[in-house]
Amino acid sequence: MTQANQLRYAVALWIGYGICGCATADTTPESPQPPAADAADSSSDAPVSDTSGFDQTVLPCSKGQIMCDGTIAKTCDSTGGWYNPVDCAKDGKPCIDGYGCTQCIPGAGSCAGGIAQVCRADGTGYATFECDPVQGMDCQPEGCKGACAWASLGPSYIGCDYFPTVTLNPVWPMFNFAVVVGNTSDKQASITITKGSETLVNKTLEPGALTTIKLPWVDDLKGPAQDENTIVKNDPGGTRVVKAGAYRLRSNQPVTVYQFSALEYTFDPAPADCPPAGADPQYVKCDAYTNDASLLLPAHTLTGSYATLSWPSLFKAAGFIAITATQDGTKVKLVDPVGSDSFAPGGGIDGMGKGEVTLDAGDVLEVLARHDQGSGTWGPDISGTRVQADKPVQVISGHACALVPSPSTAACDHLEQSMFPIETIGKDYYVTVPSSPSGLQPQVVRIMAIEPNTSLMFDPQLHDPTSLSPGDGPLQLEDIKQDLHIIASGPVLVAQYMEGGSLMSDGKGDPSESLAIPTPQFRKDYLFLAPATYDQSYVNVIAPPGTAITLDGQPLAPSDFAPIGTGGTMSVARKLLAPTEVHKIESAQKFGIVVYGFGDYTTYMYPGGLDLERITAAPPPK
Repeated sequence: MTQANQLRYAVALWIGYGICGCATADTTPESPQPPAADAADSSSDAPVSDTSGFDQTVLPCSKGQIMCDGTIAKTCDSTGGWYNPVDCAKDGKPCIDGYGCTQCIPGAGSCAGGIAQVCRADGTGYATFECDPVQGMDCQPEGCKGACAWASLGPSYIGCDYFPTVTLNPVWPMFNFAVVVGNTSDKQASITITKGSETLVNKTLEPGALTTIKLPWVDDLKGPAQDENTIVKNDPGGTRVVKAGAYRLRSNQPVTVYQFSALEYTFDPAPADCPPAGADPQYVKCDAYTNDASLLLPAHTLTGSYATLSWPSLFKAAGFIAITATQDGTKVKLVDPVGSDSFAPGGGIDGMGKGEVTLDAGDVLEVLARHDQGSGTWGPDISGTRVQADKPVQVISGHACALVPSPSTAACDHLEQSMFPIETIGKDYYVTVPSSPSGLQPQVVRIMAIEPNTSLMFDPQLHDPTSLSPGDGPLQLEDIKQDLHIIASGPVLVAQYMEGGSLMSDGKGDPSESLAIPTPQFRKDYLFLAPATYDQSYVNVIAPPGTAITLDGQPLAPSDFAPIGTGGTMSVARKLLAPTEVHKIESAQKFGIVVYGFGDYTTYMYPGGLDLERITAAPPPK
């Protein structure tokens, strides 16, 4: 068997082609279970033979697929037959194709007194939320109605309720924290931004349009600025709770939201108050030096279970986890913190990462890694820490100003990225190398396992097959110059990091962080942003070979794509974007995108969008 065929075989064994059965396992003890190795198939559904002359059998179902025959749930075996039928009606439960016996019918709901319930898309139970008039919702006995009602939105990065949150960043405060909002609907959207009880912004946004909204820094979350010579020398302090520290952004039509910390990487011409090290004598500009951006996830997709990936601390520059509550009375704690005495204590969390904190909606628990080690060496790395909450929270992980890939690589830059809920991460990822003005840019890839003894394979084989457990911390692949297919036997979180600008011949770039998108969460269309404040922006398009895709109305050529690995299943096109801010990309097939850009001594990078279907069972609470 060739290496490519071995890889395809491994993918089929580990990933399969059926729908995740985690929902059934969580909620229905009698749900169909996989047969024993010697179990006989008693089904009368026989495989369909292909009479075309080829040695091929067409099976009526995929292994592990759950289908319903009335109220009877049955599971497909490896031969295309059915086994272990379960009558869901015996327990008063509906049978839903793909999930089996569920707690409720997906999309069904009710509403009374402004409080709504809706059955989740996987049928695992009801989500409770405010039927909010600010979001154009209407409370009816049969459920919350409107374009922003949870049953109407579906699980994706498009939504109506977001929590922009400032994170630890030593950038000079003359550069602005901002959110960029894109209206994905065909109707005018009304945008409202509040902080605590104060309304800060009310504005309208036309269909398909984009608006940039600058917001004040929250000093207790941002921390102290670098000095006038760009030296990060002021102690950011310990872990803290900032009451009403987050902003809340709501719309009455579905929108996308990105936050920029900071929005501008440079001012041209330099203002009079530009610090000496910021003034660029060659271009008469003022440079920020430390920026990143994050795709925000809407509140209706958030959960209480997250894994995190950031970067090791430096002296006075800490890795962080910023946890924002979306509901009052939310209890939060850190689970399985990696390393001992790795945390800067405070806010109810000790140096070991232990403690439970109660937050109200809009409160932020900003967890900082210890950052008191000597200069020029790595400090503690809190990557691998899980966040557990009893109500939905937003989690942004990153670093105040990271050096990548080594503590001697100039220069440091801010990292931040919204973490995907564990329920939405997967086993299959394609991680592609960024392009840049000077060519392909090497990157670092980090992988965190959710389950013990998770097997990992790589195509091309840039690392030997290995096994990873949550307590091991992240597996780190350095100096990655090739596009990579990662195949795991269990769910993993994958992040990619651009490296320091000193490694680039033209000085363009610096560290930035993005999460890789699980292949099952690819979409058929995206509305995304590439800010005009950067010199060049790119999109990496990850798609099966031969996929017809249009970017801003123009078809991508087959010659734009290069294969990823040896498996032949995916390819990537790296496209320089036109200098407009709003871009649309679409296809009849699902594909993924990562968006990134460059300026002098800085970058940004984030997932261009994704679906957020629940495809993985979250670990049980501890």
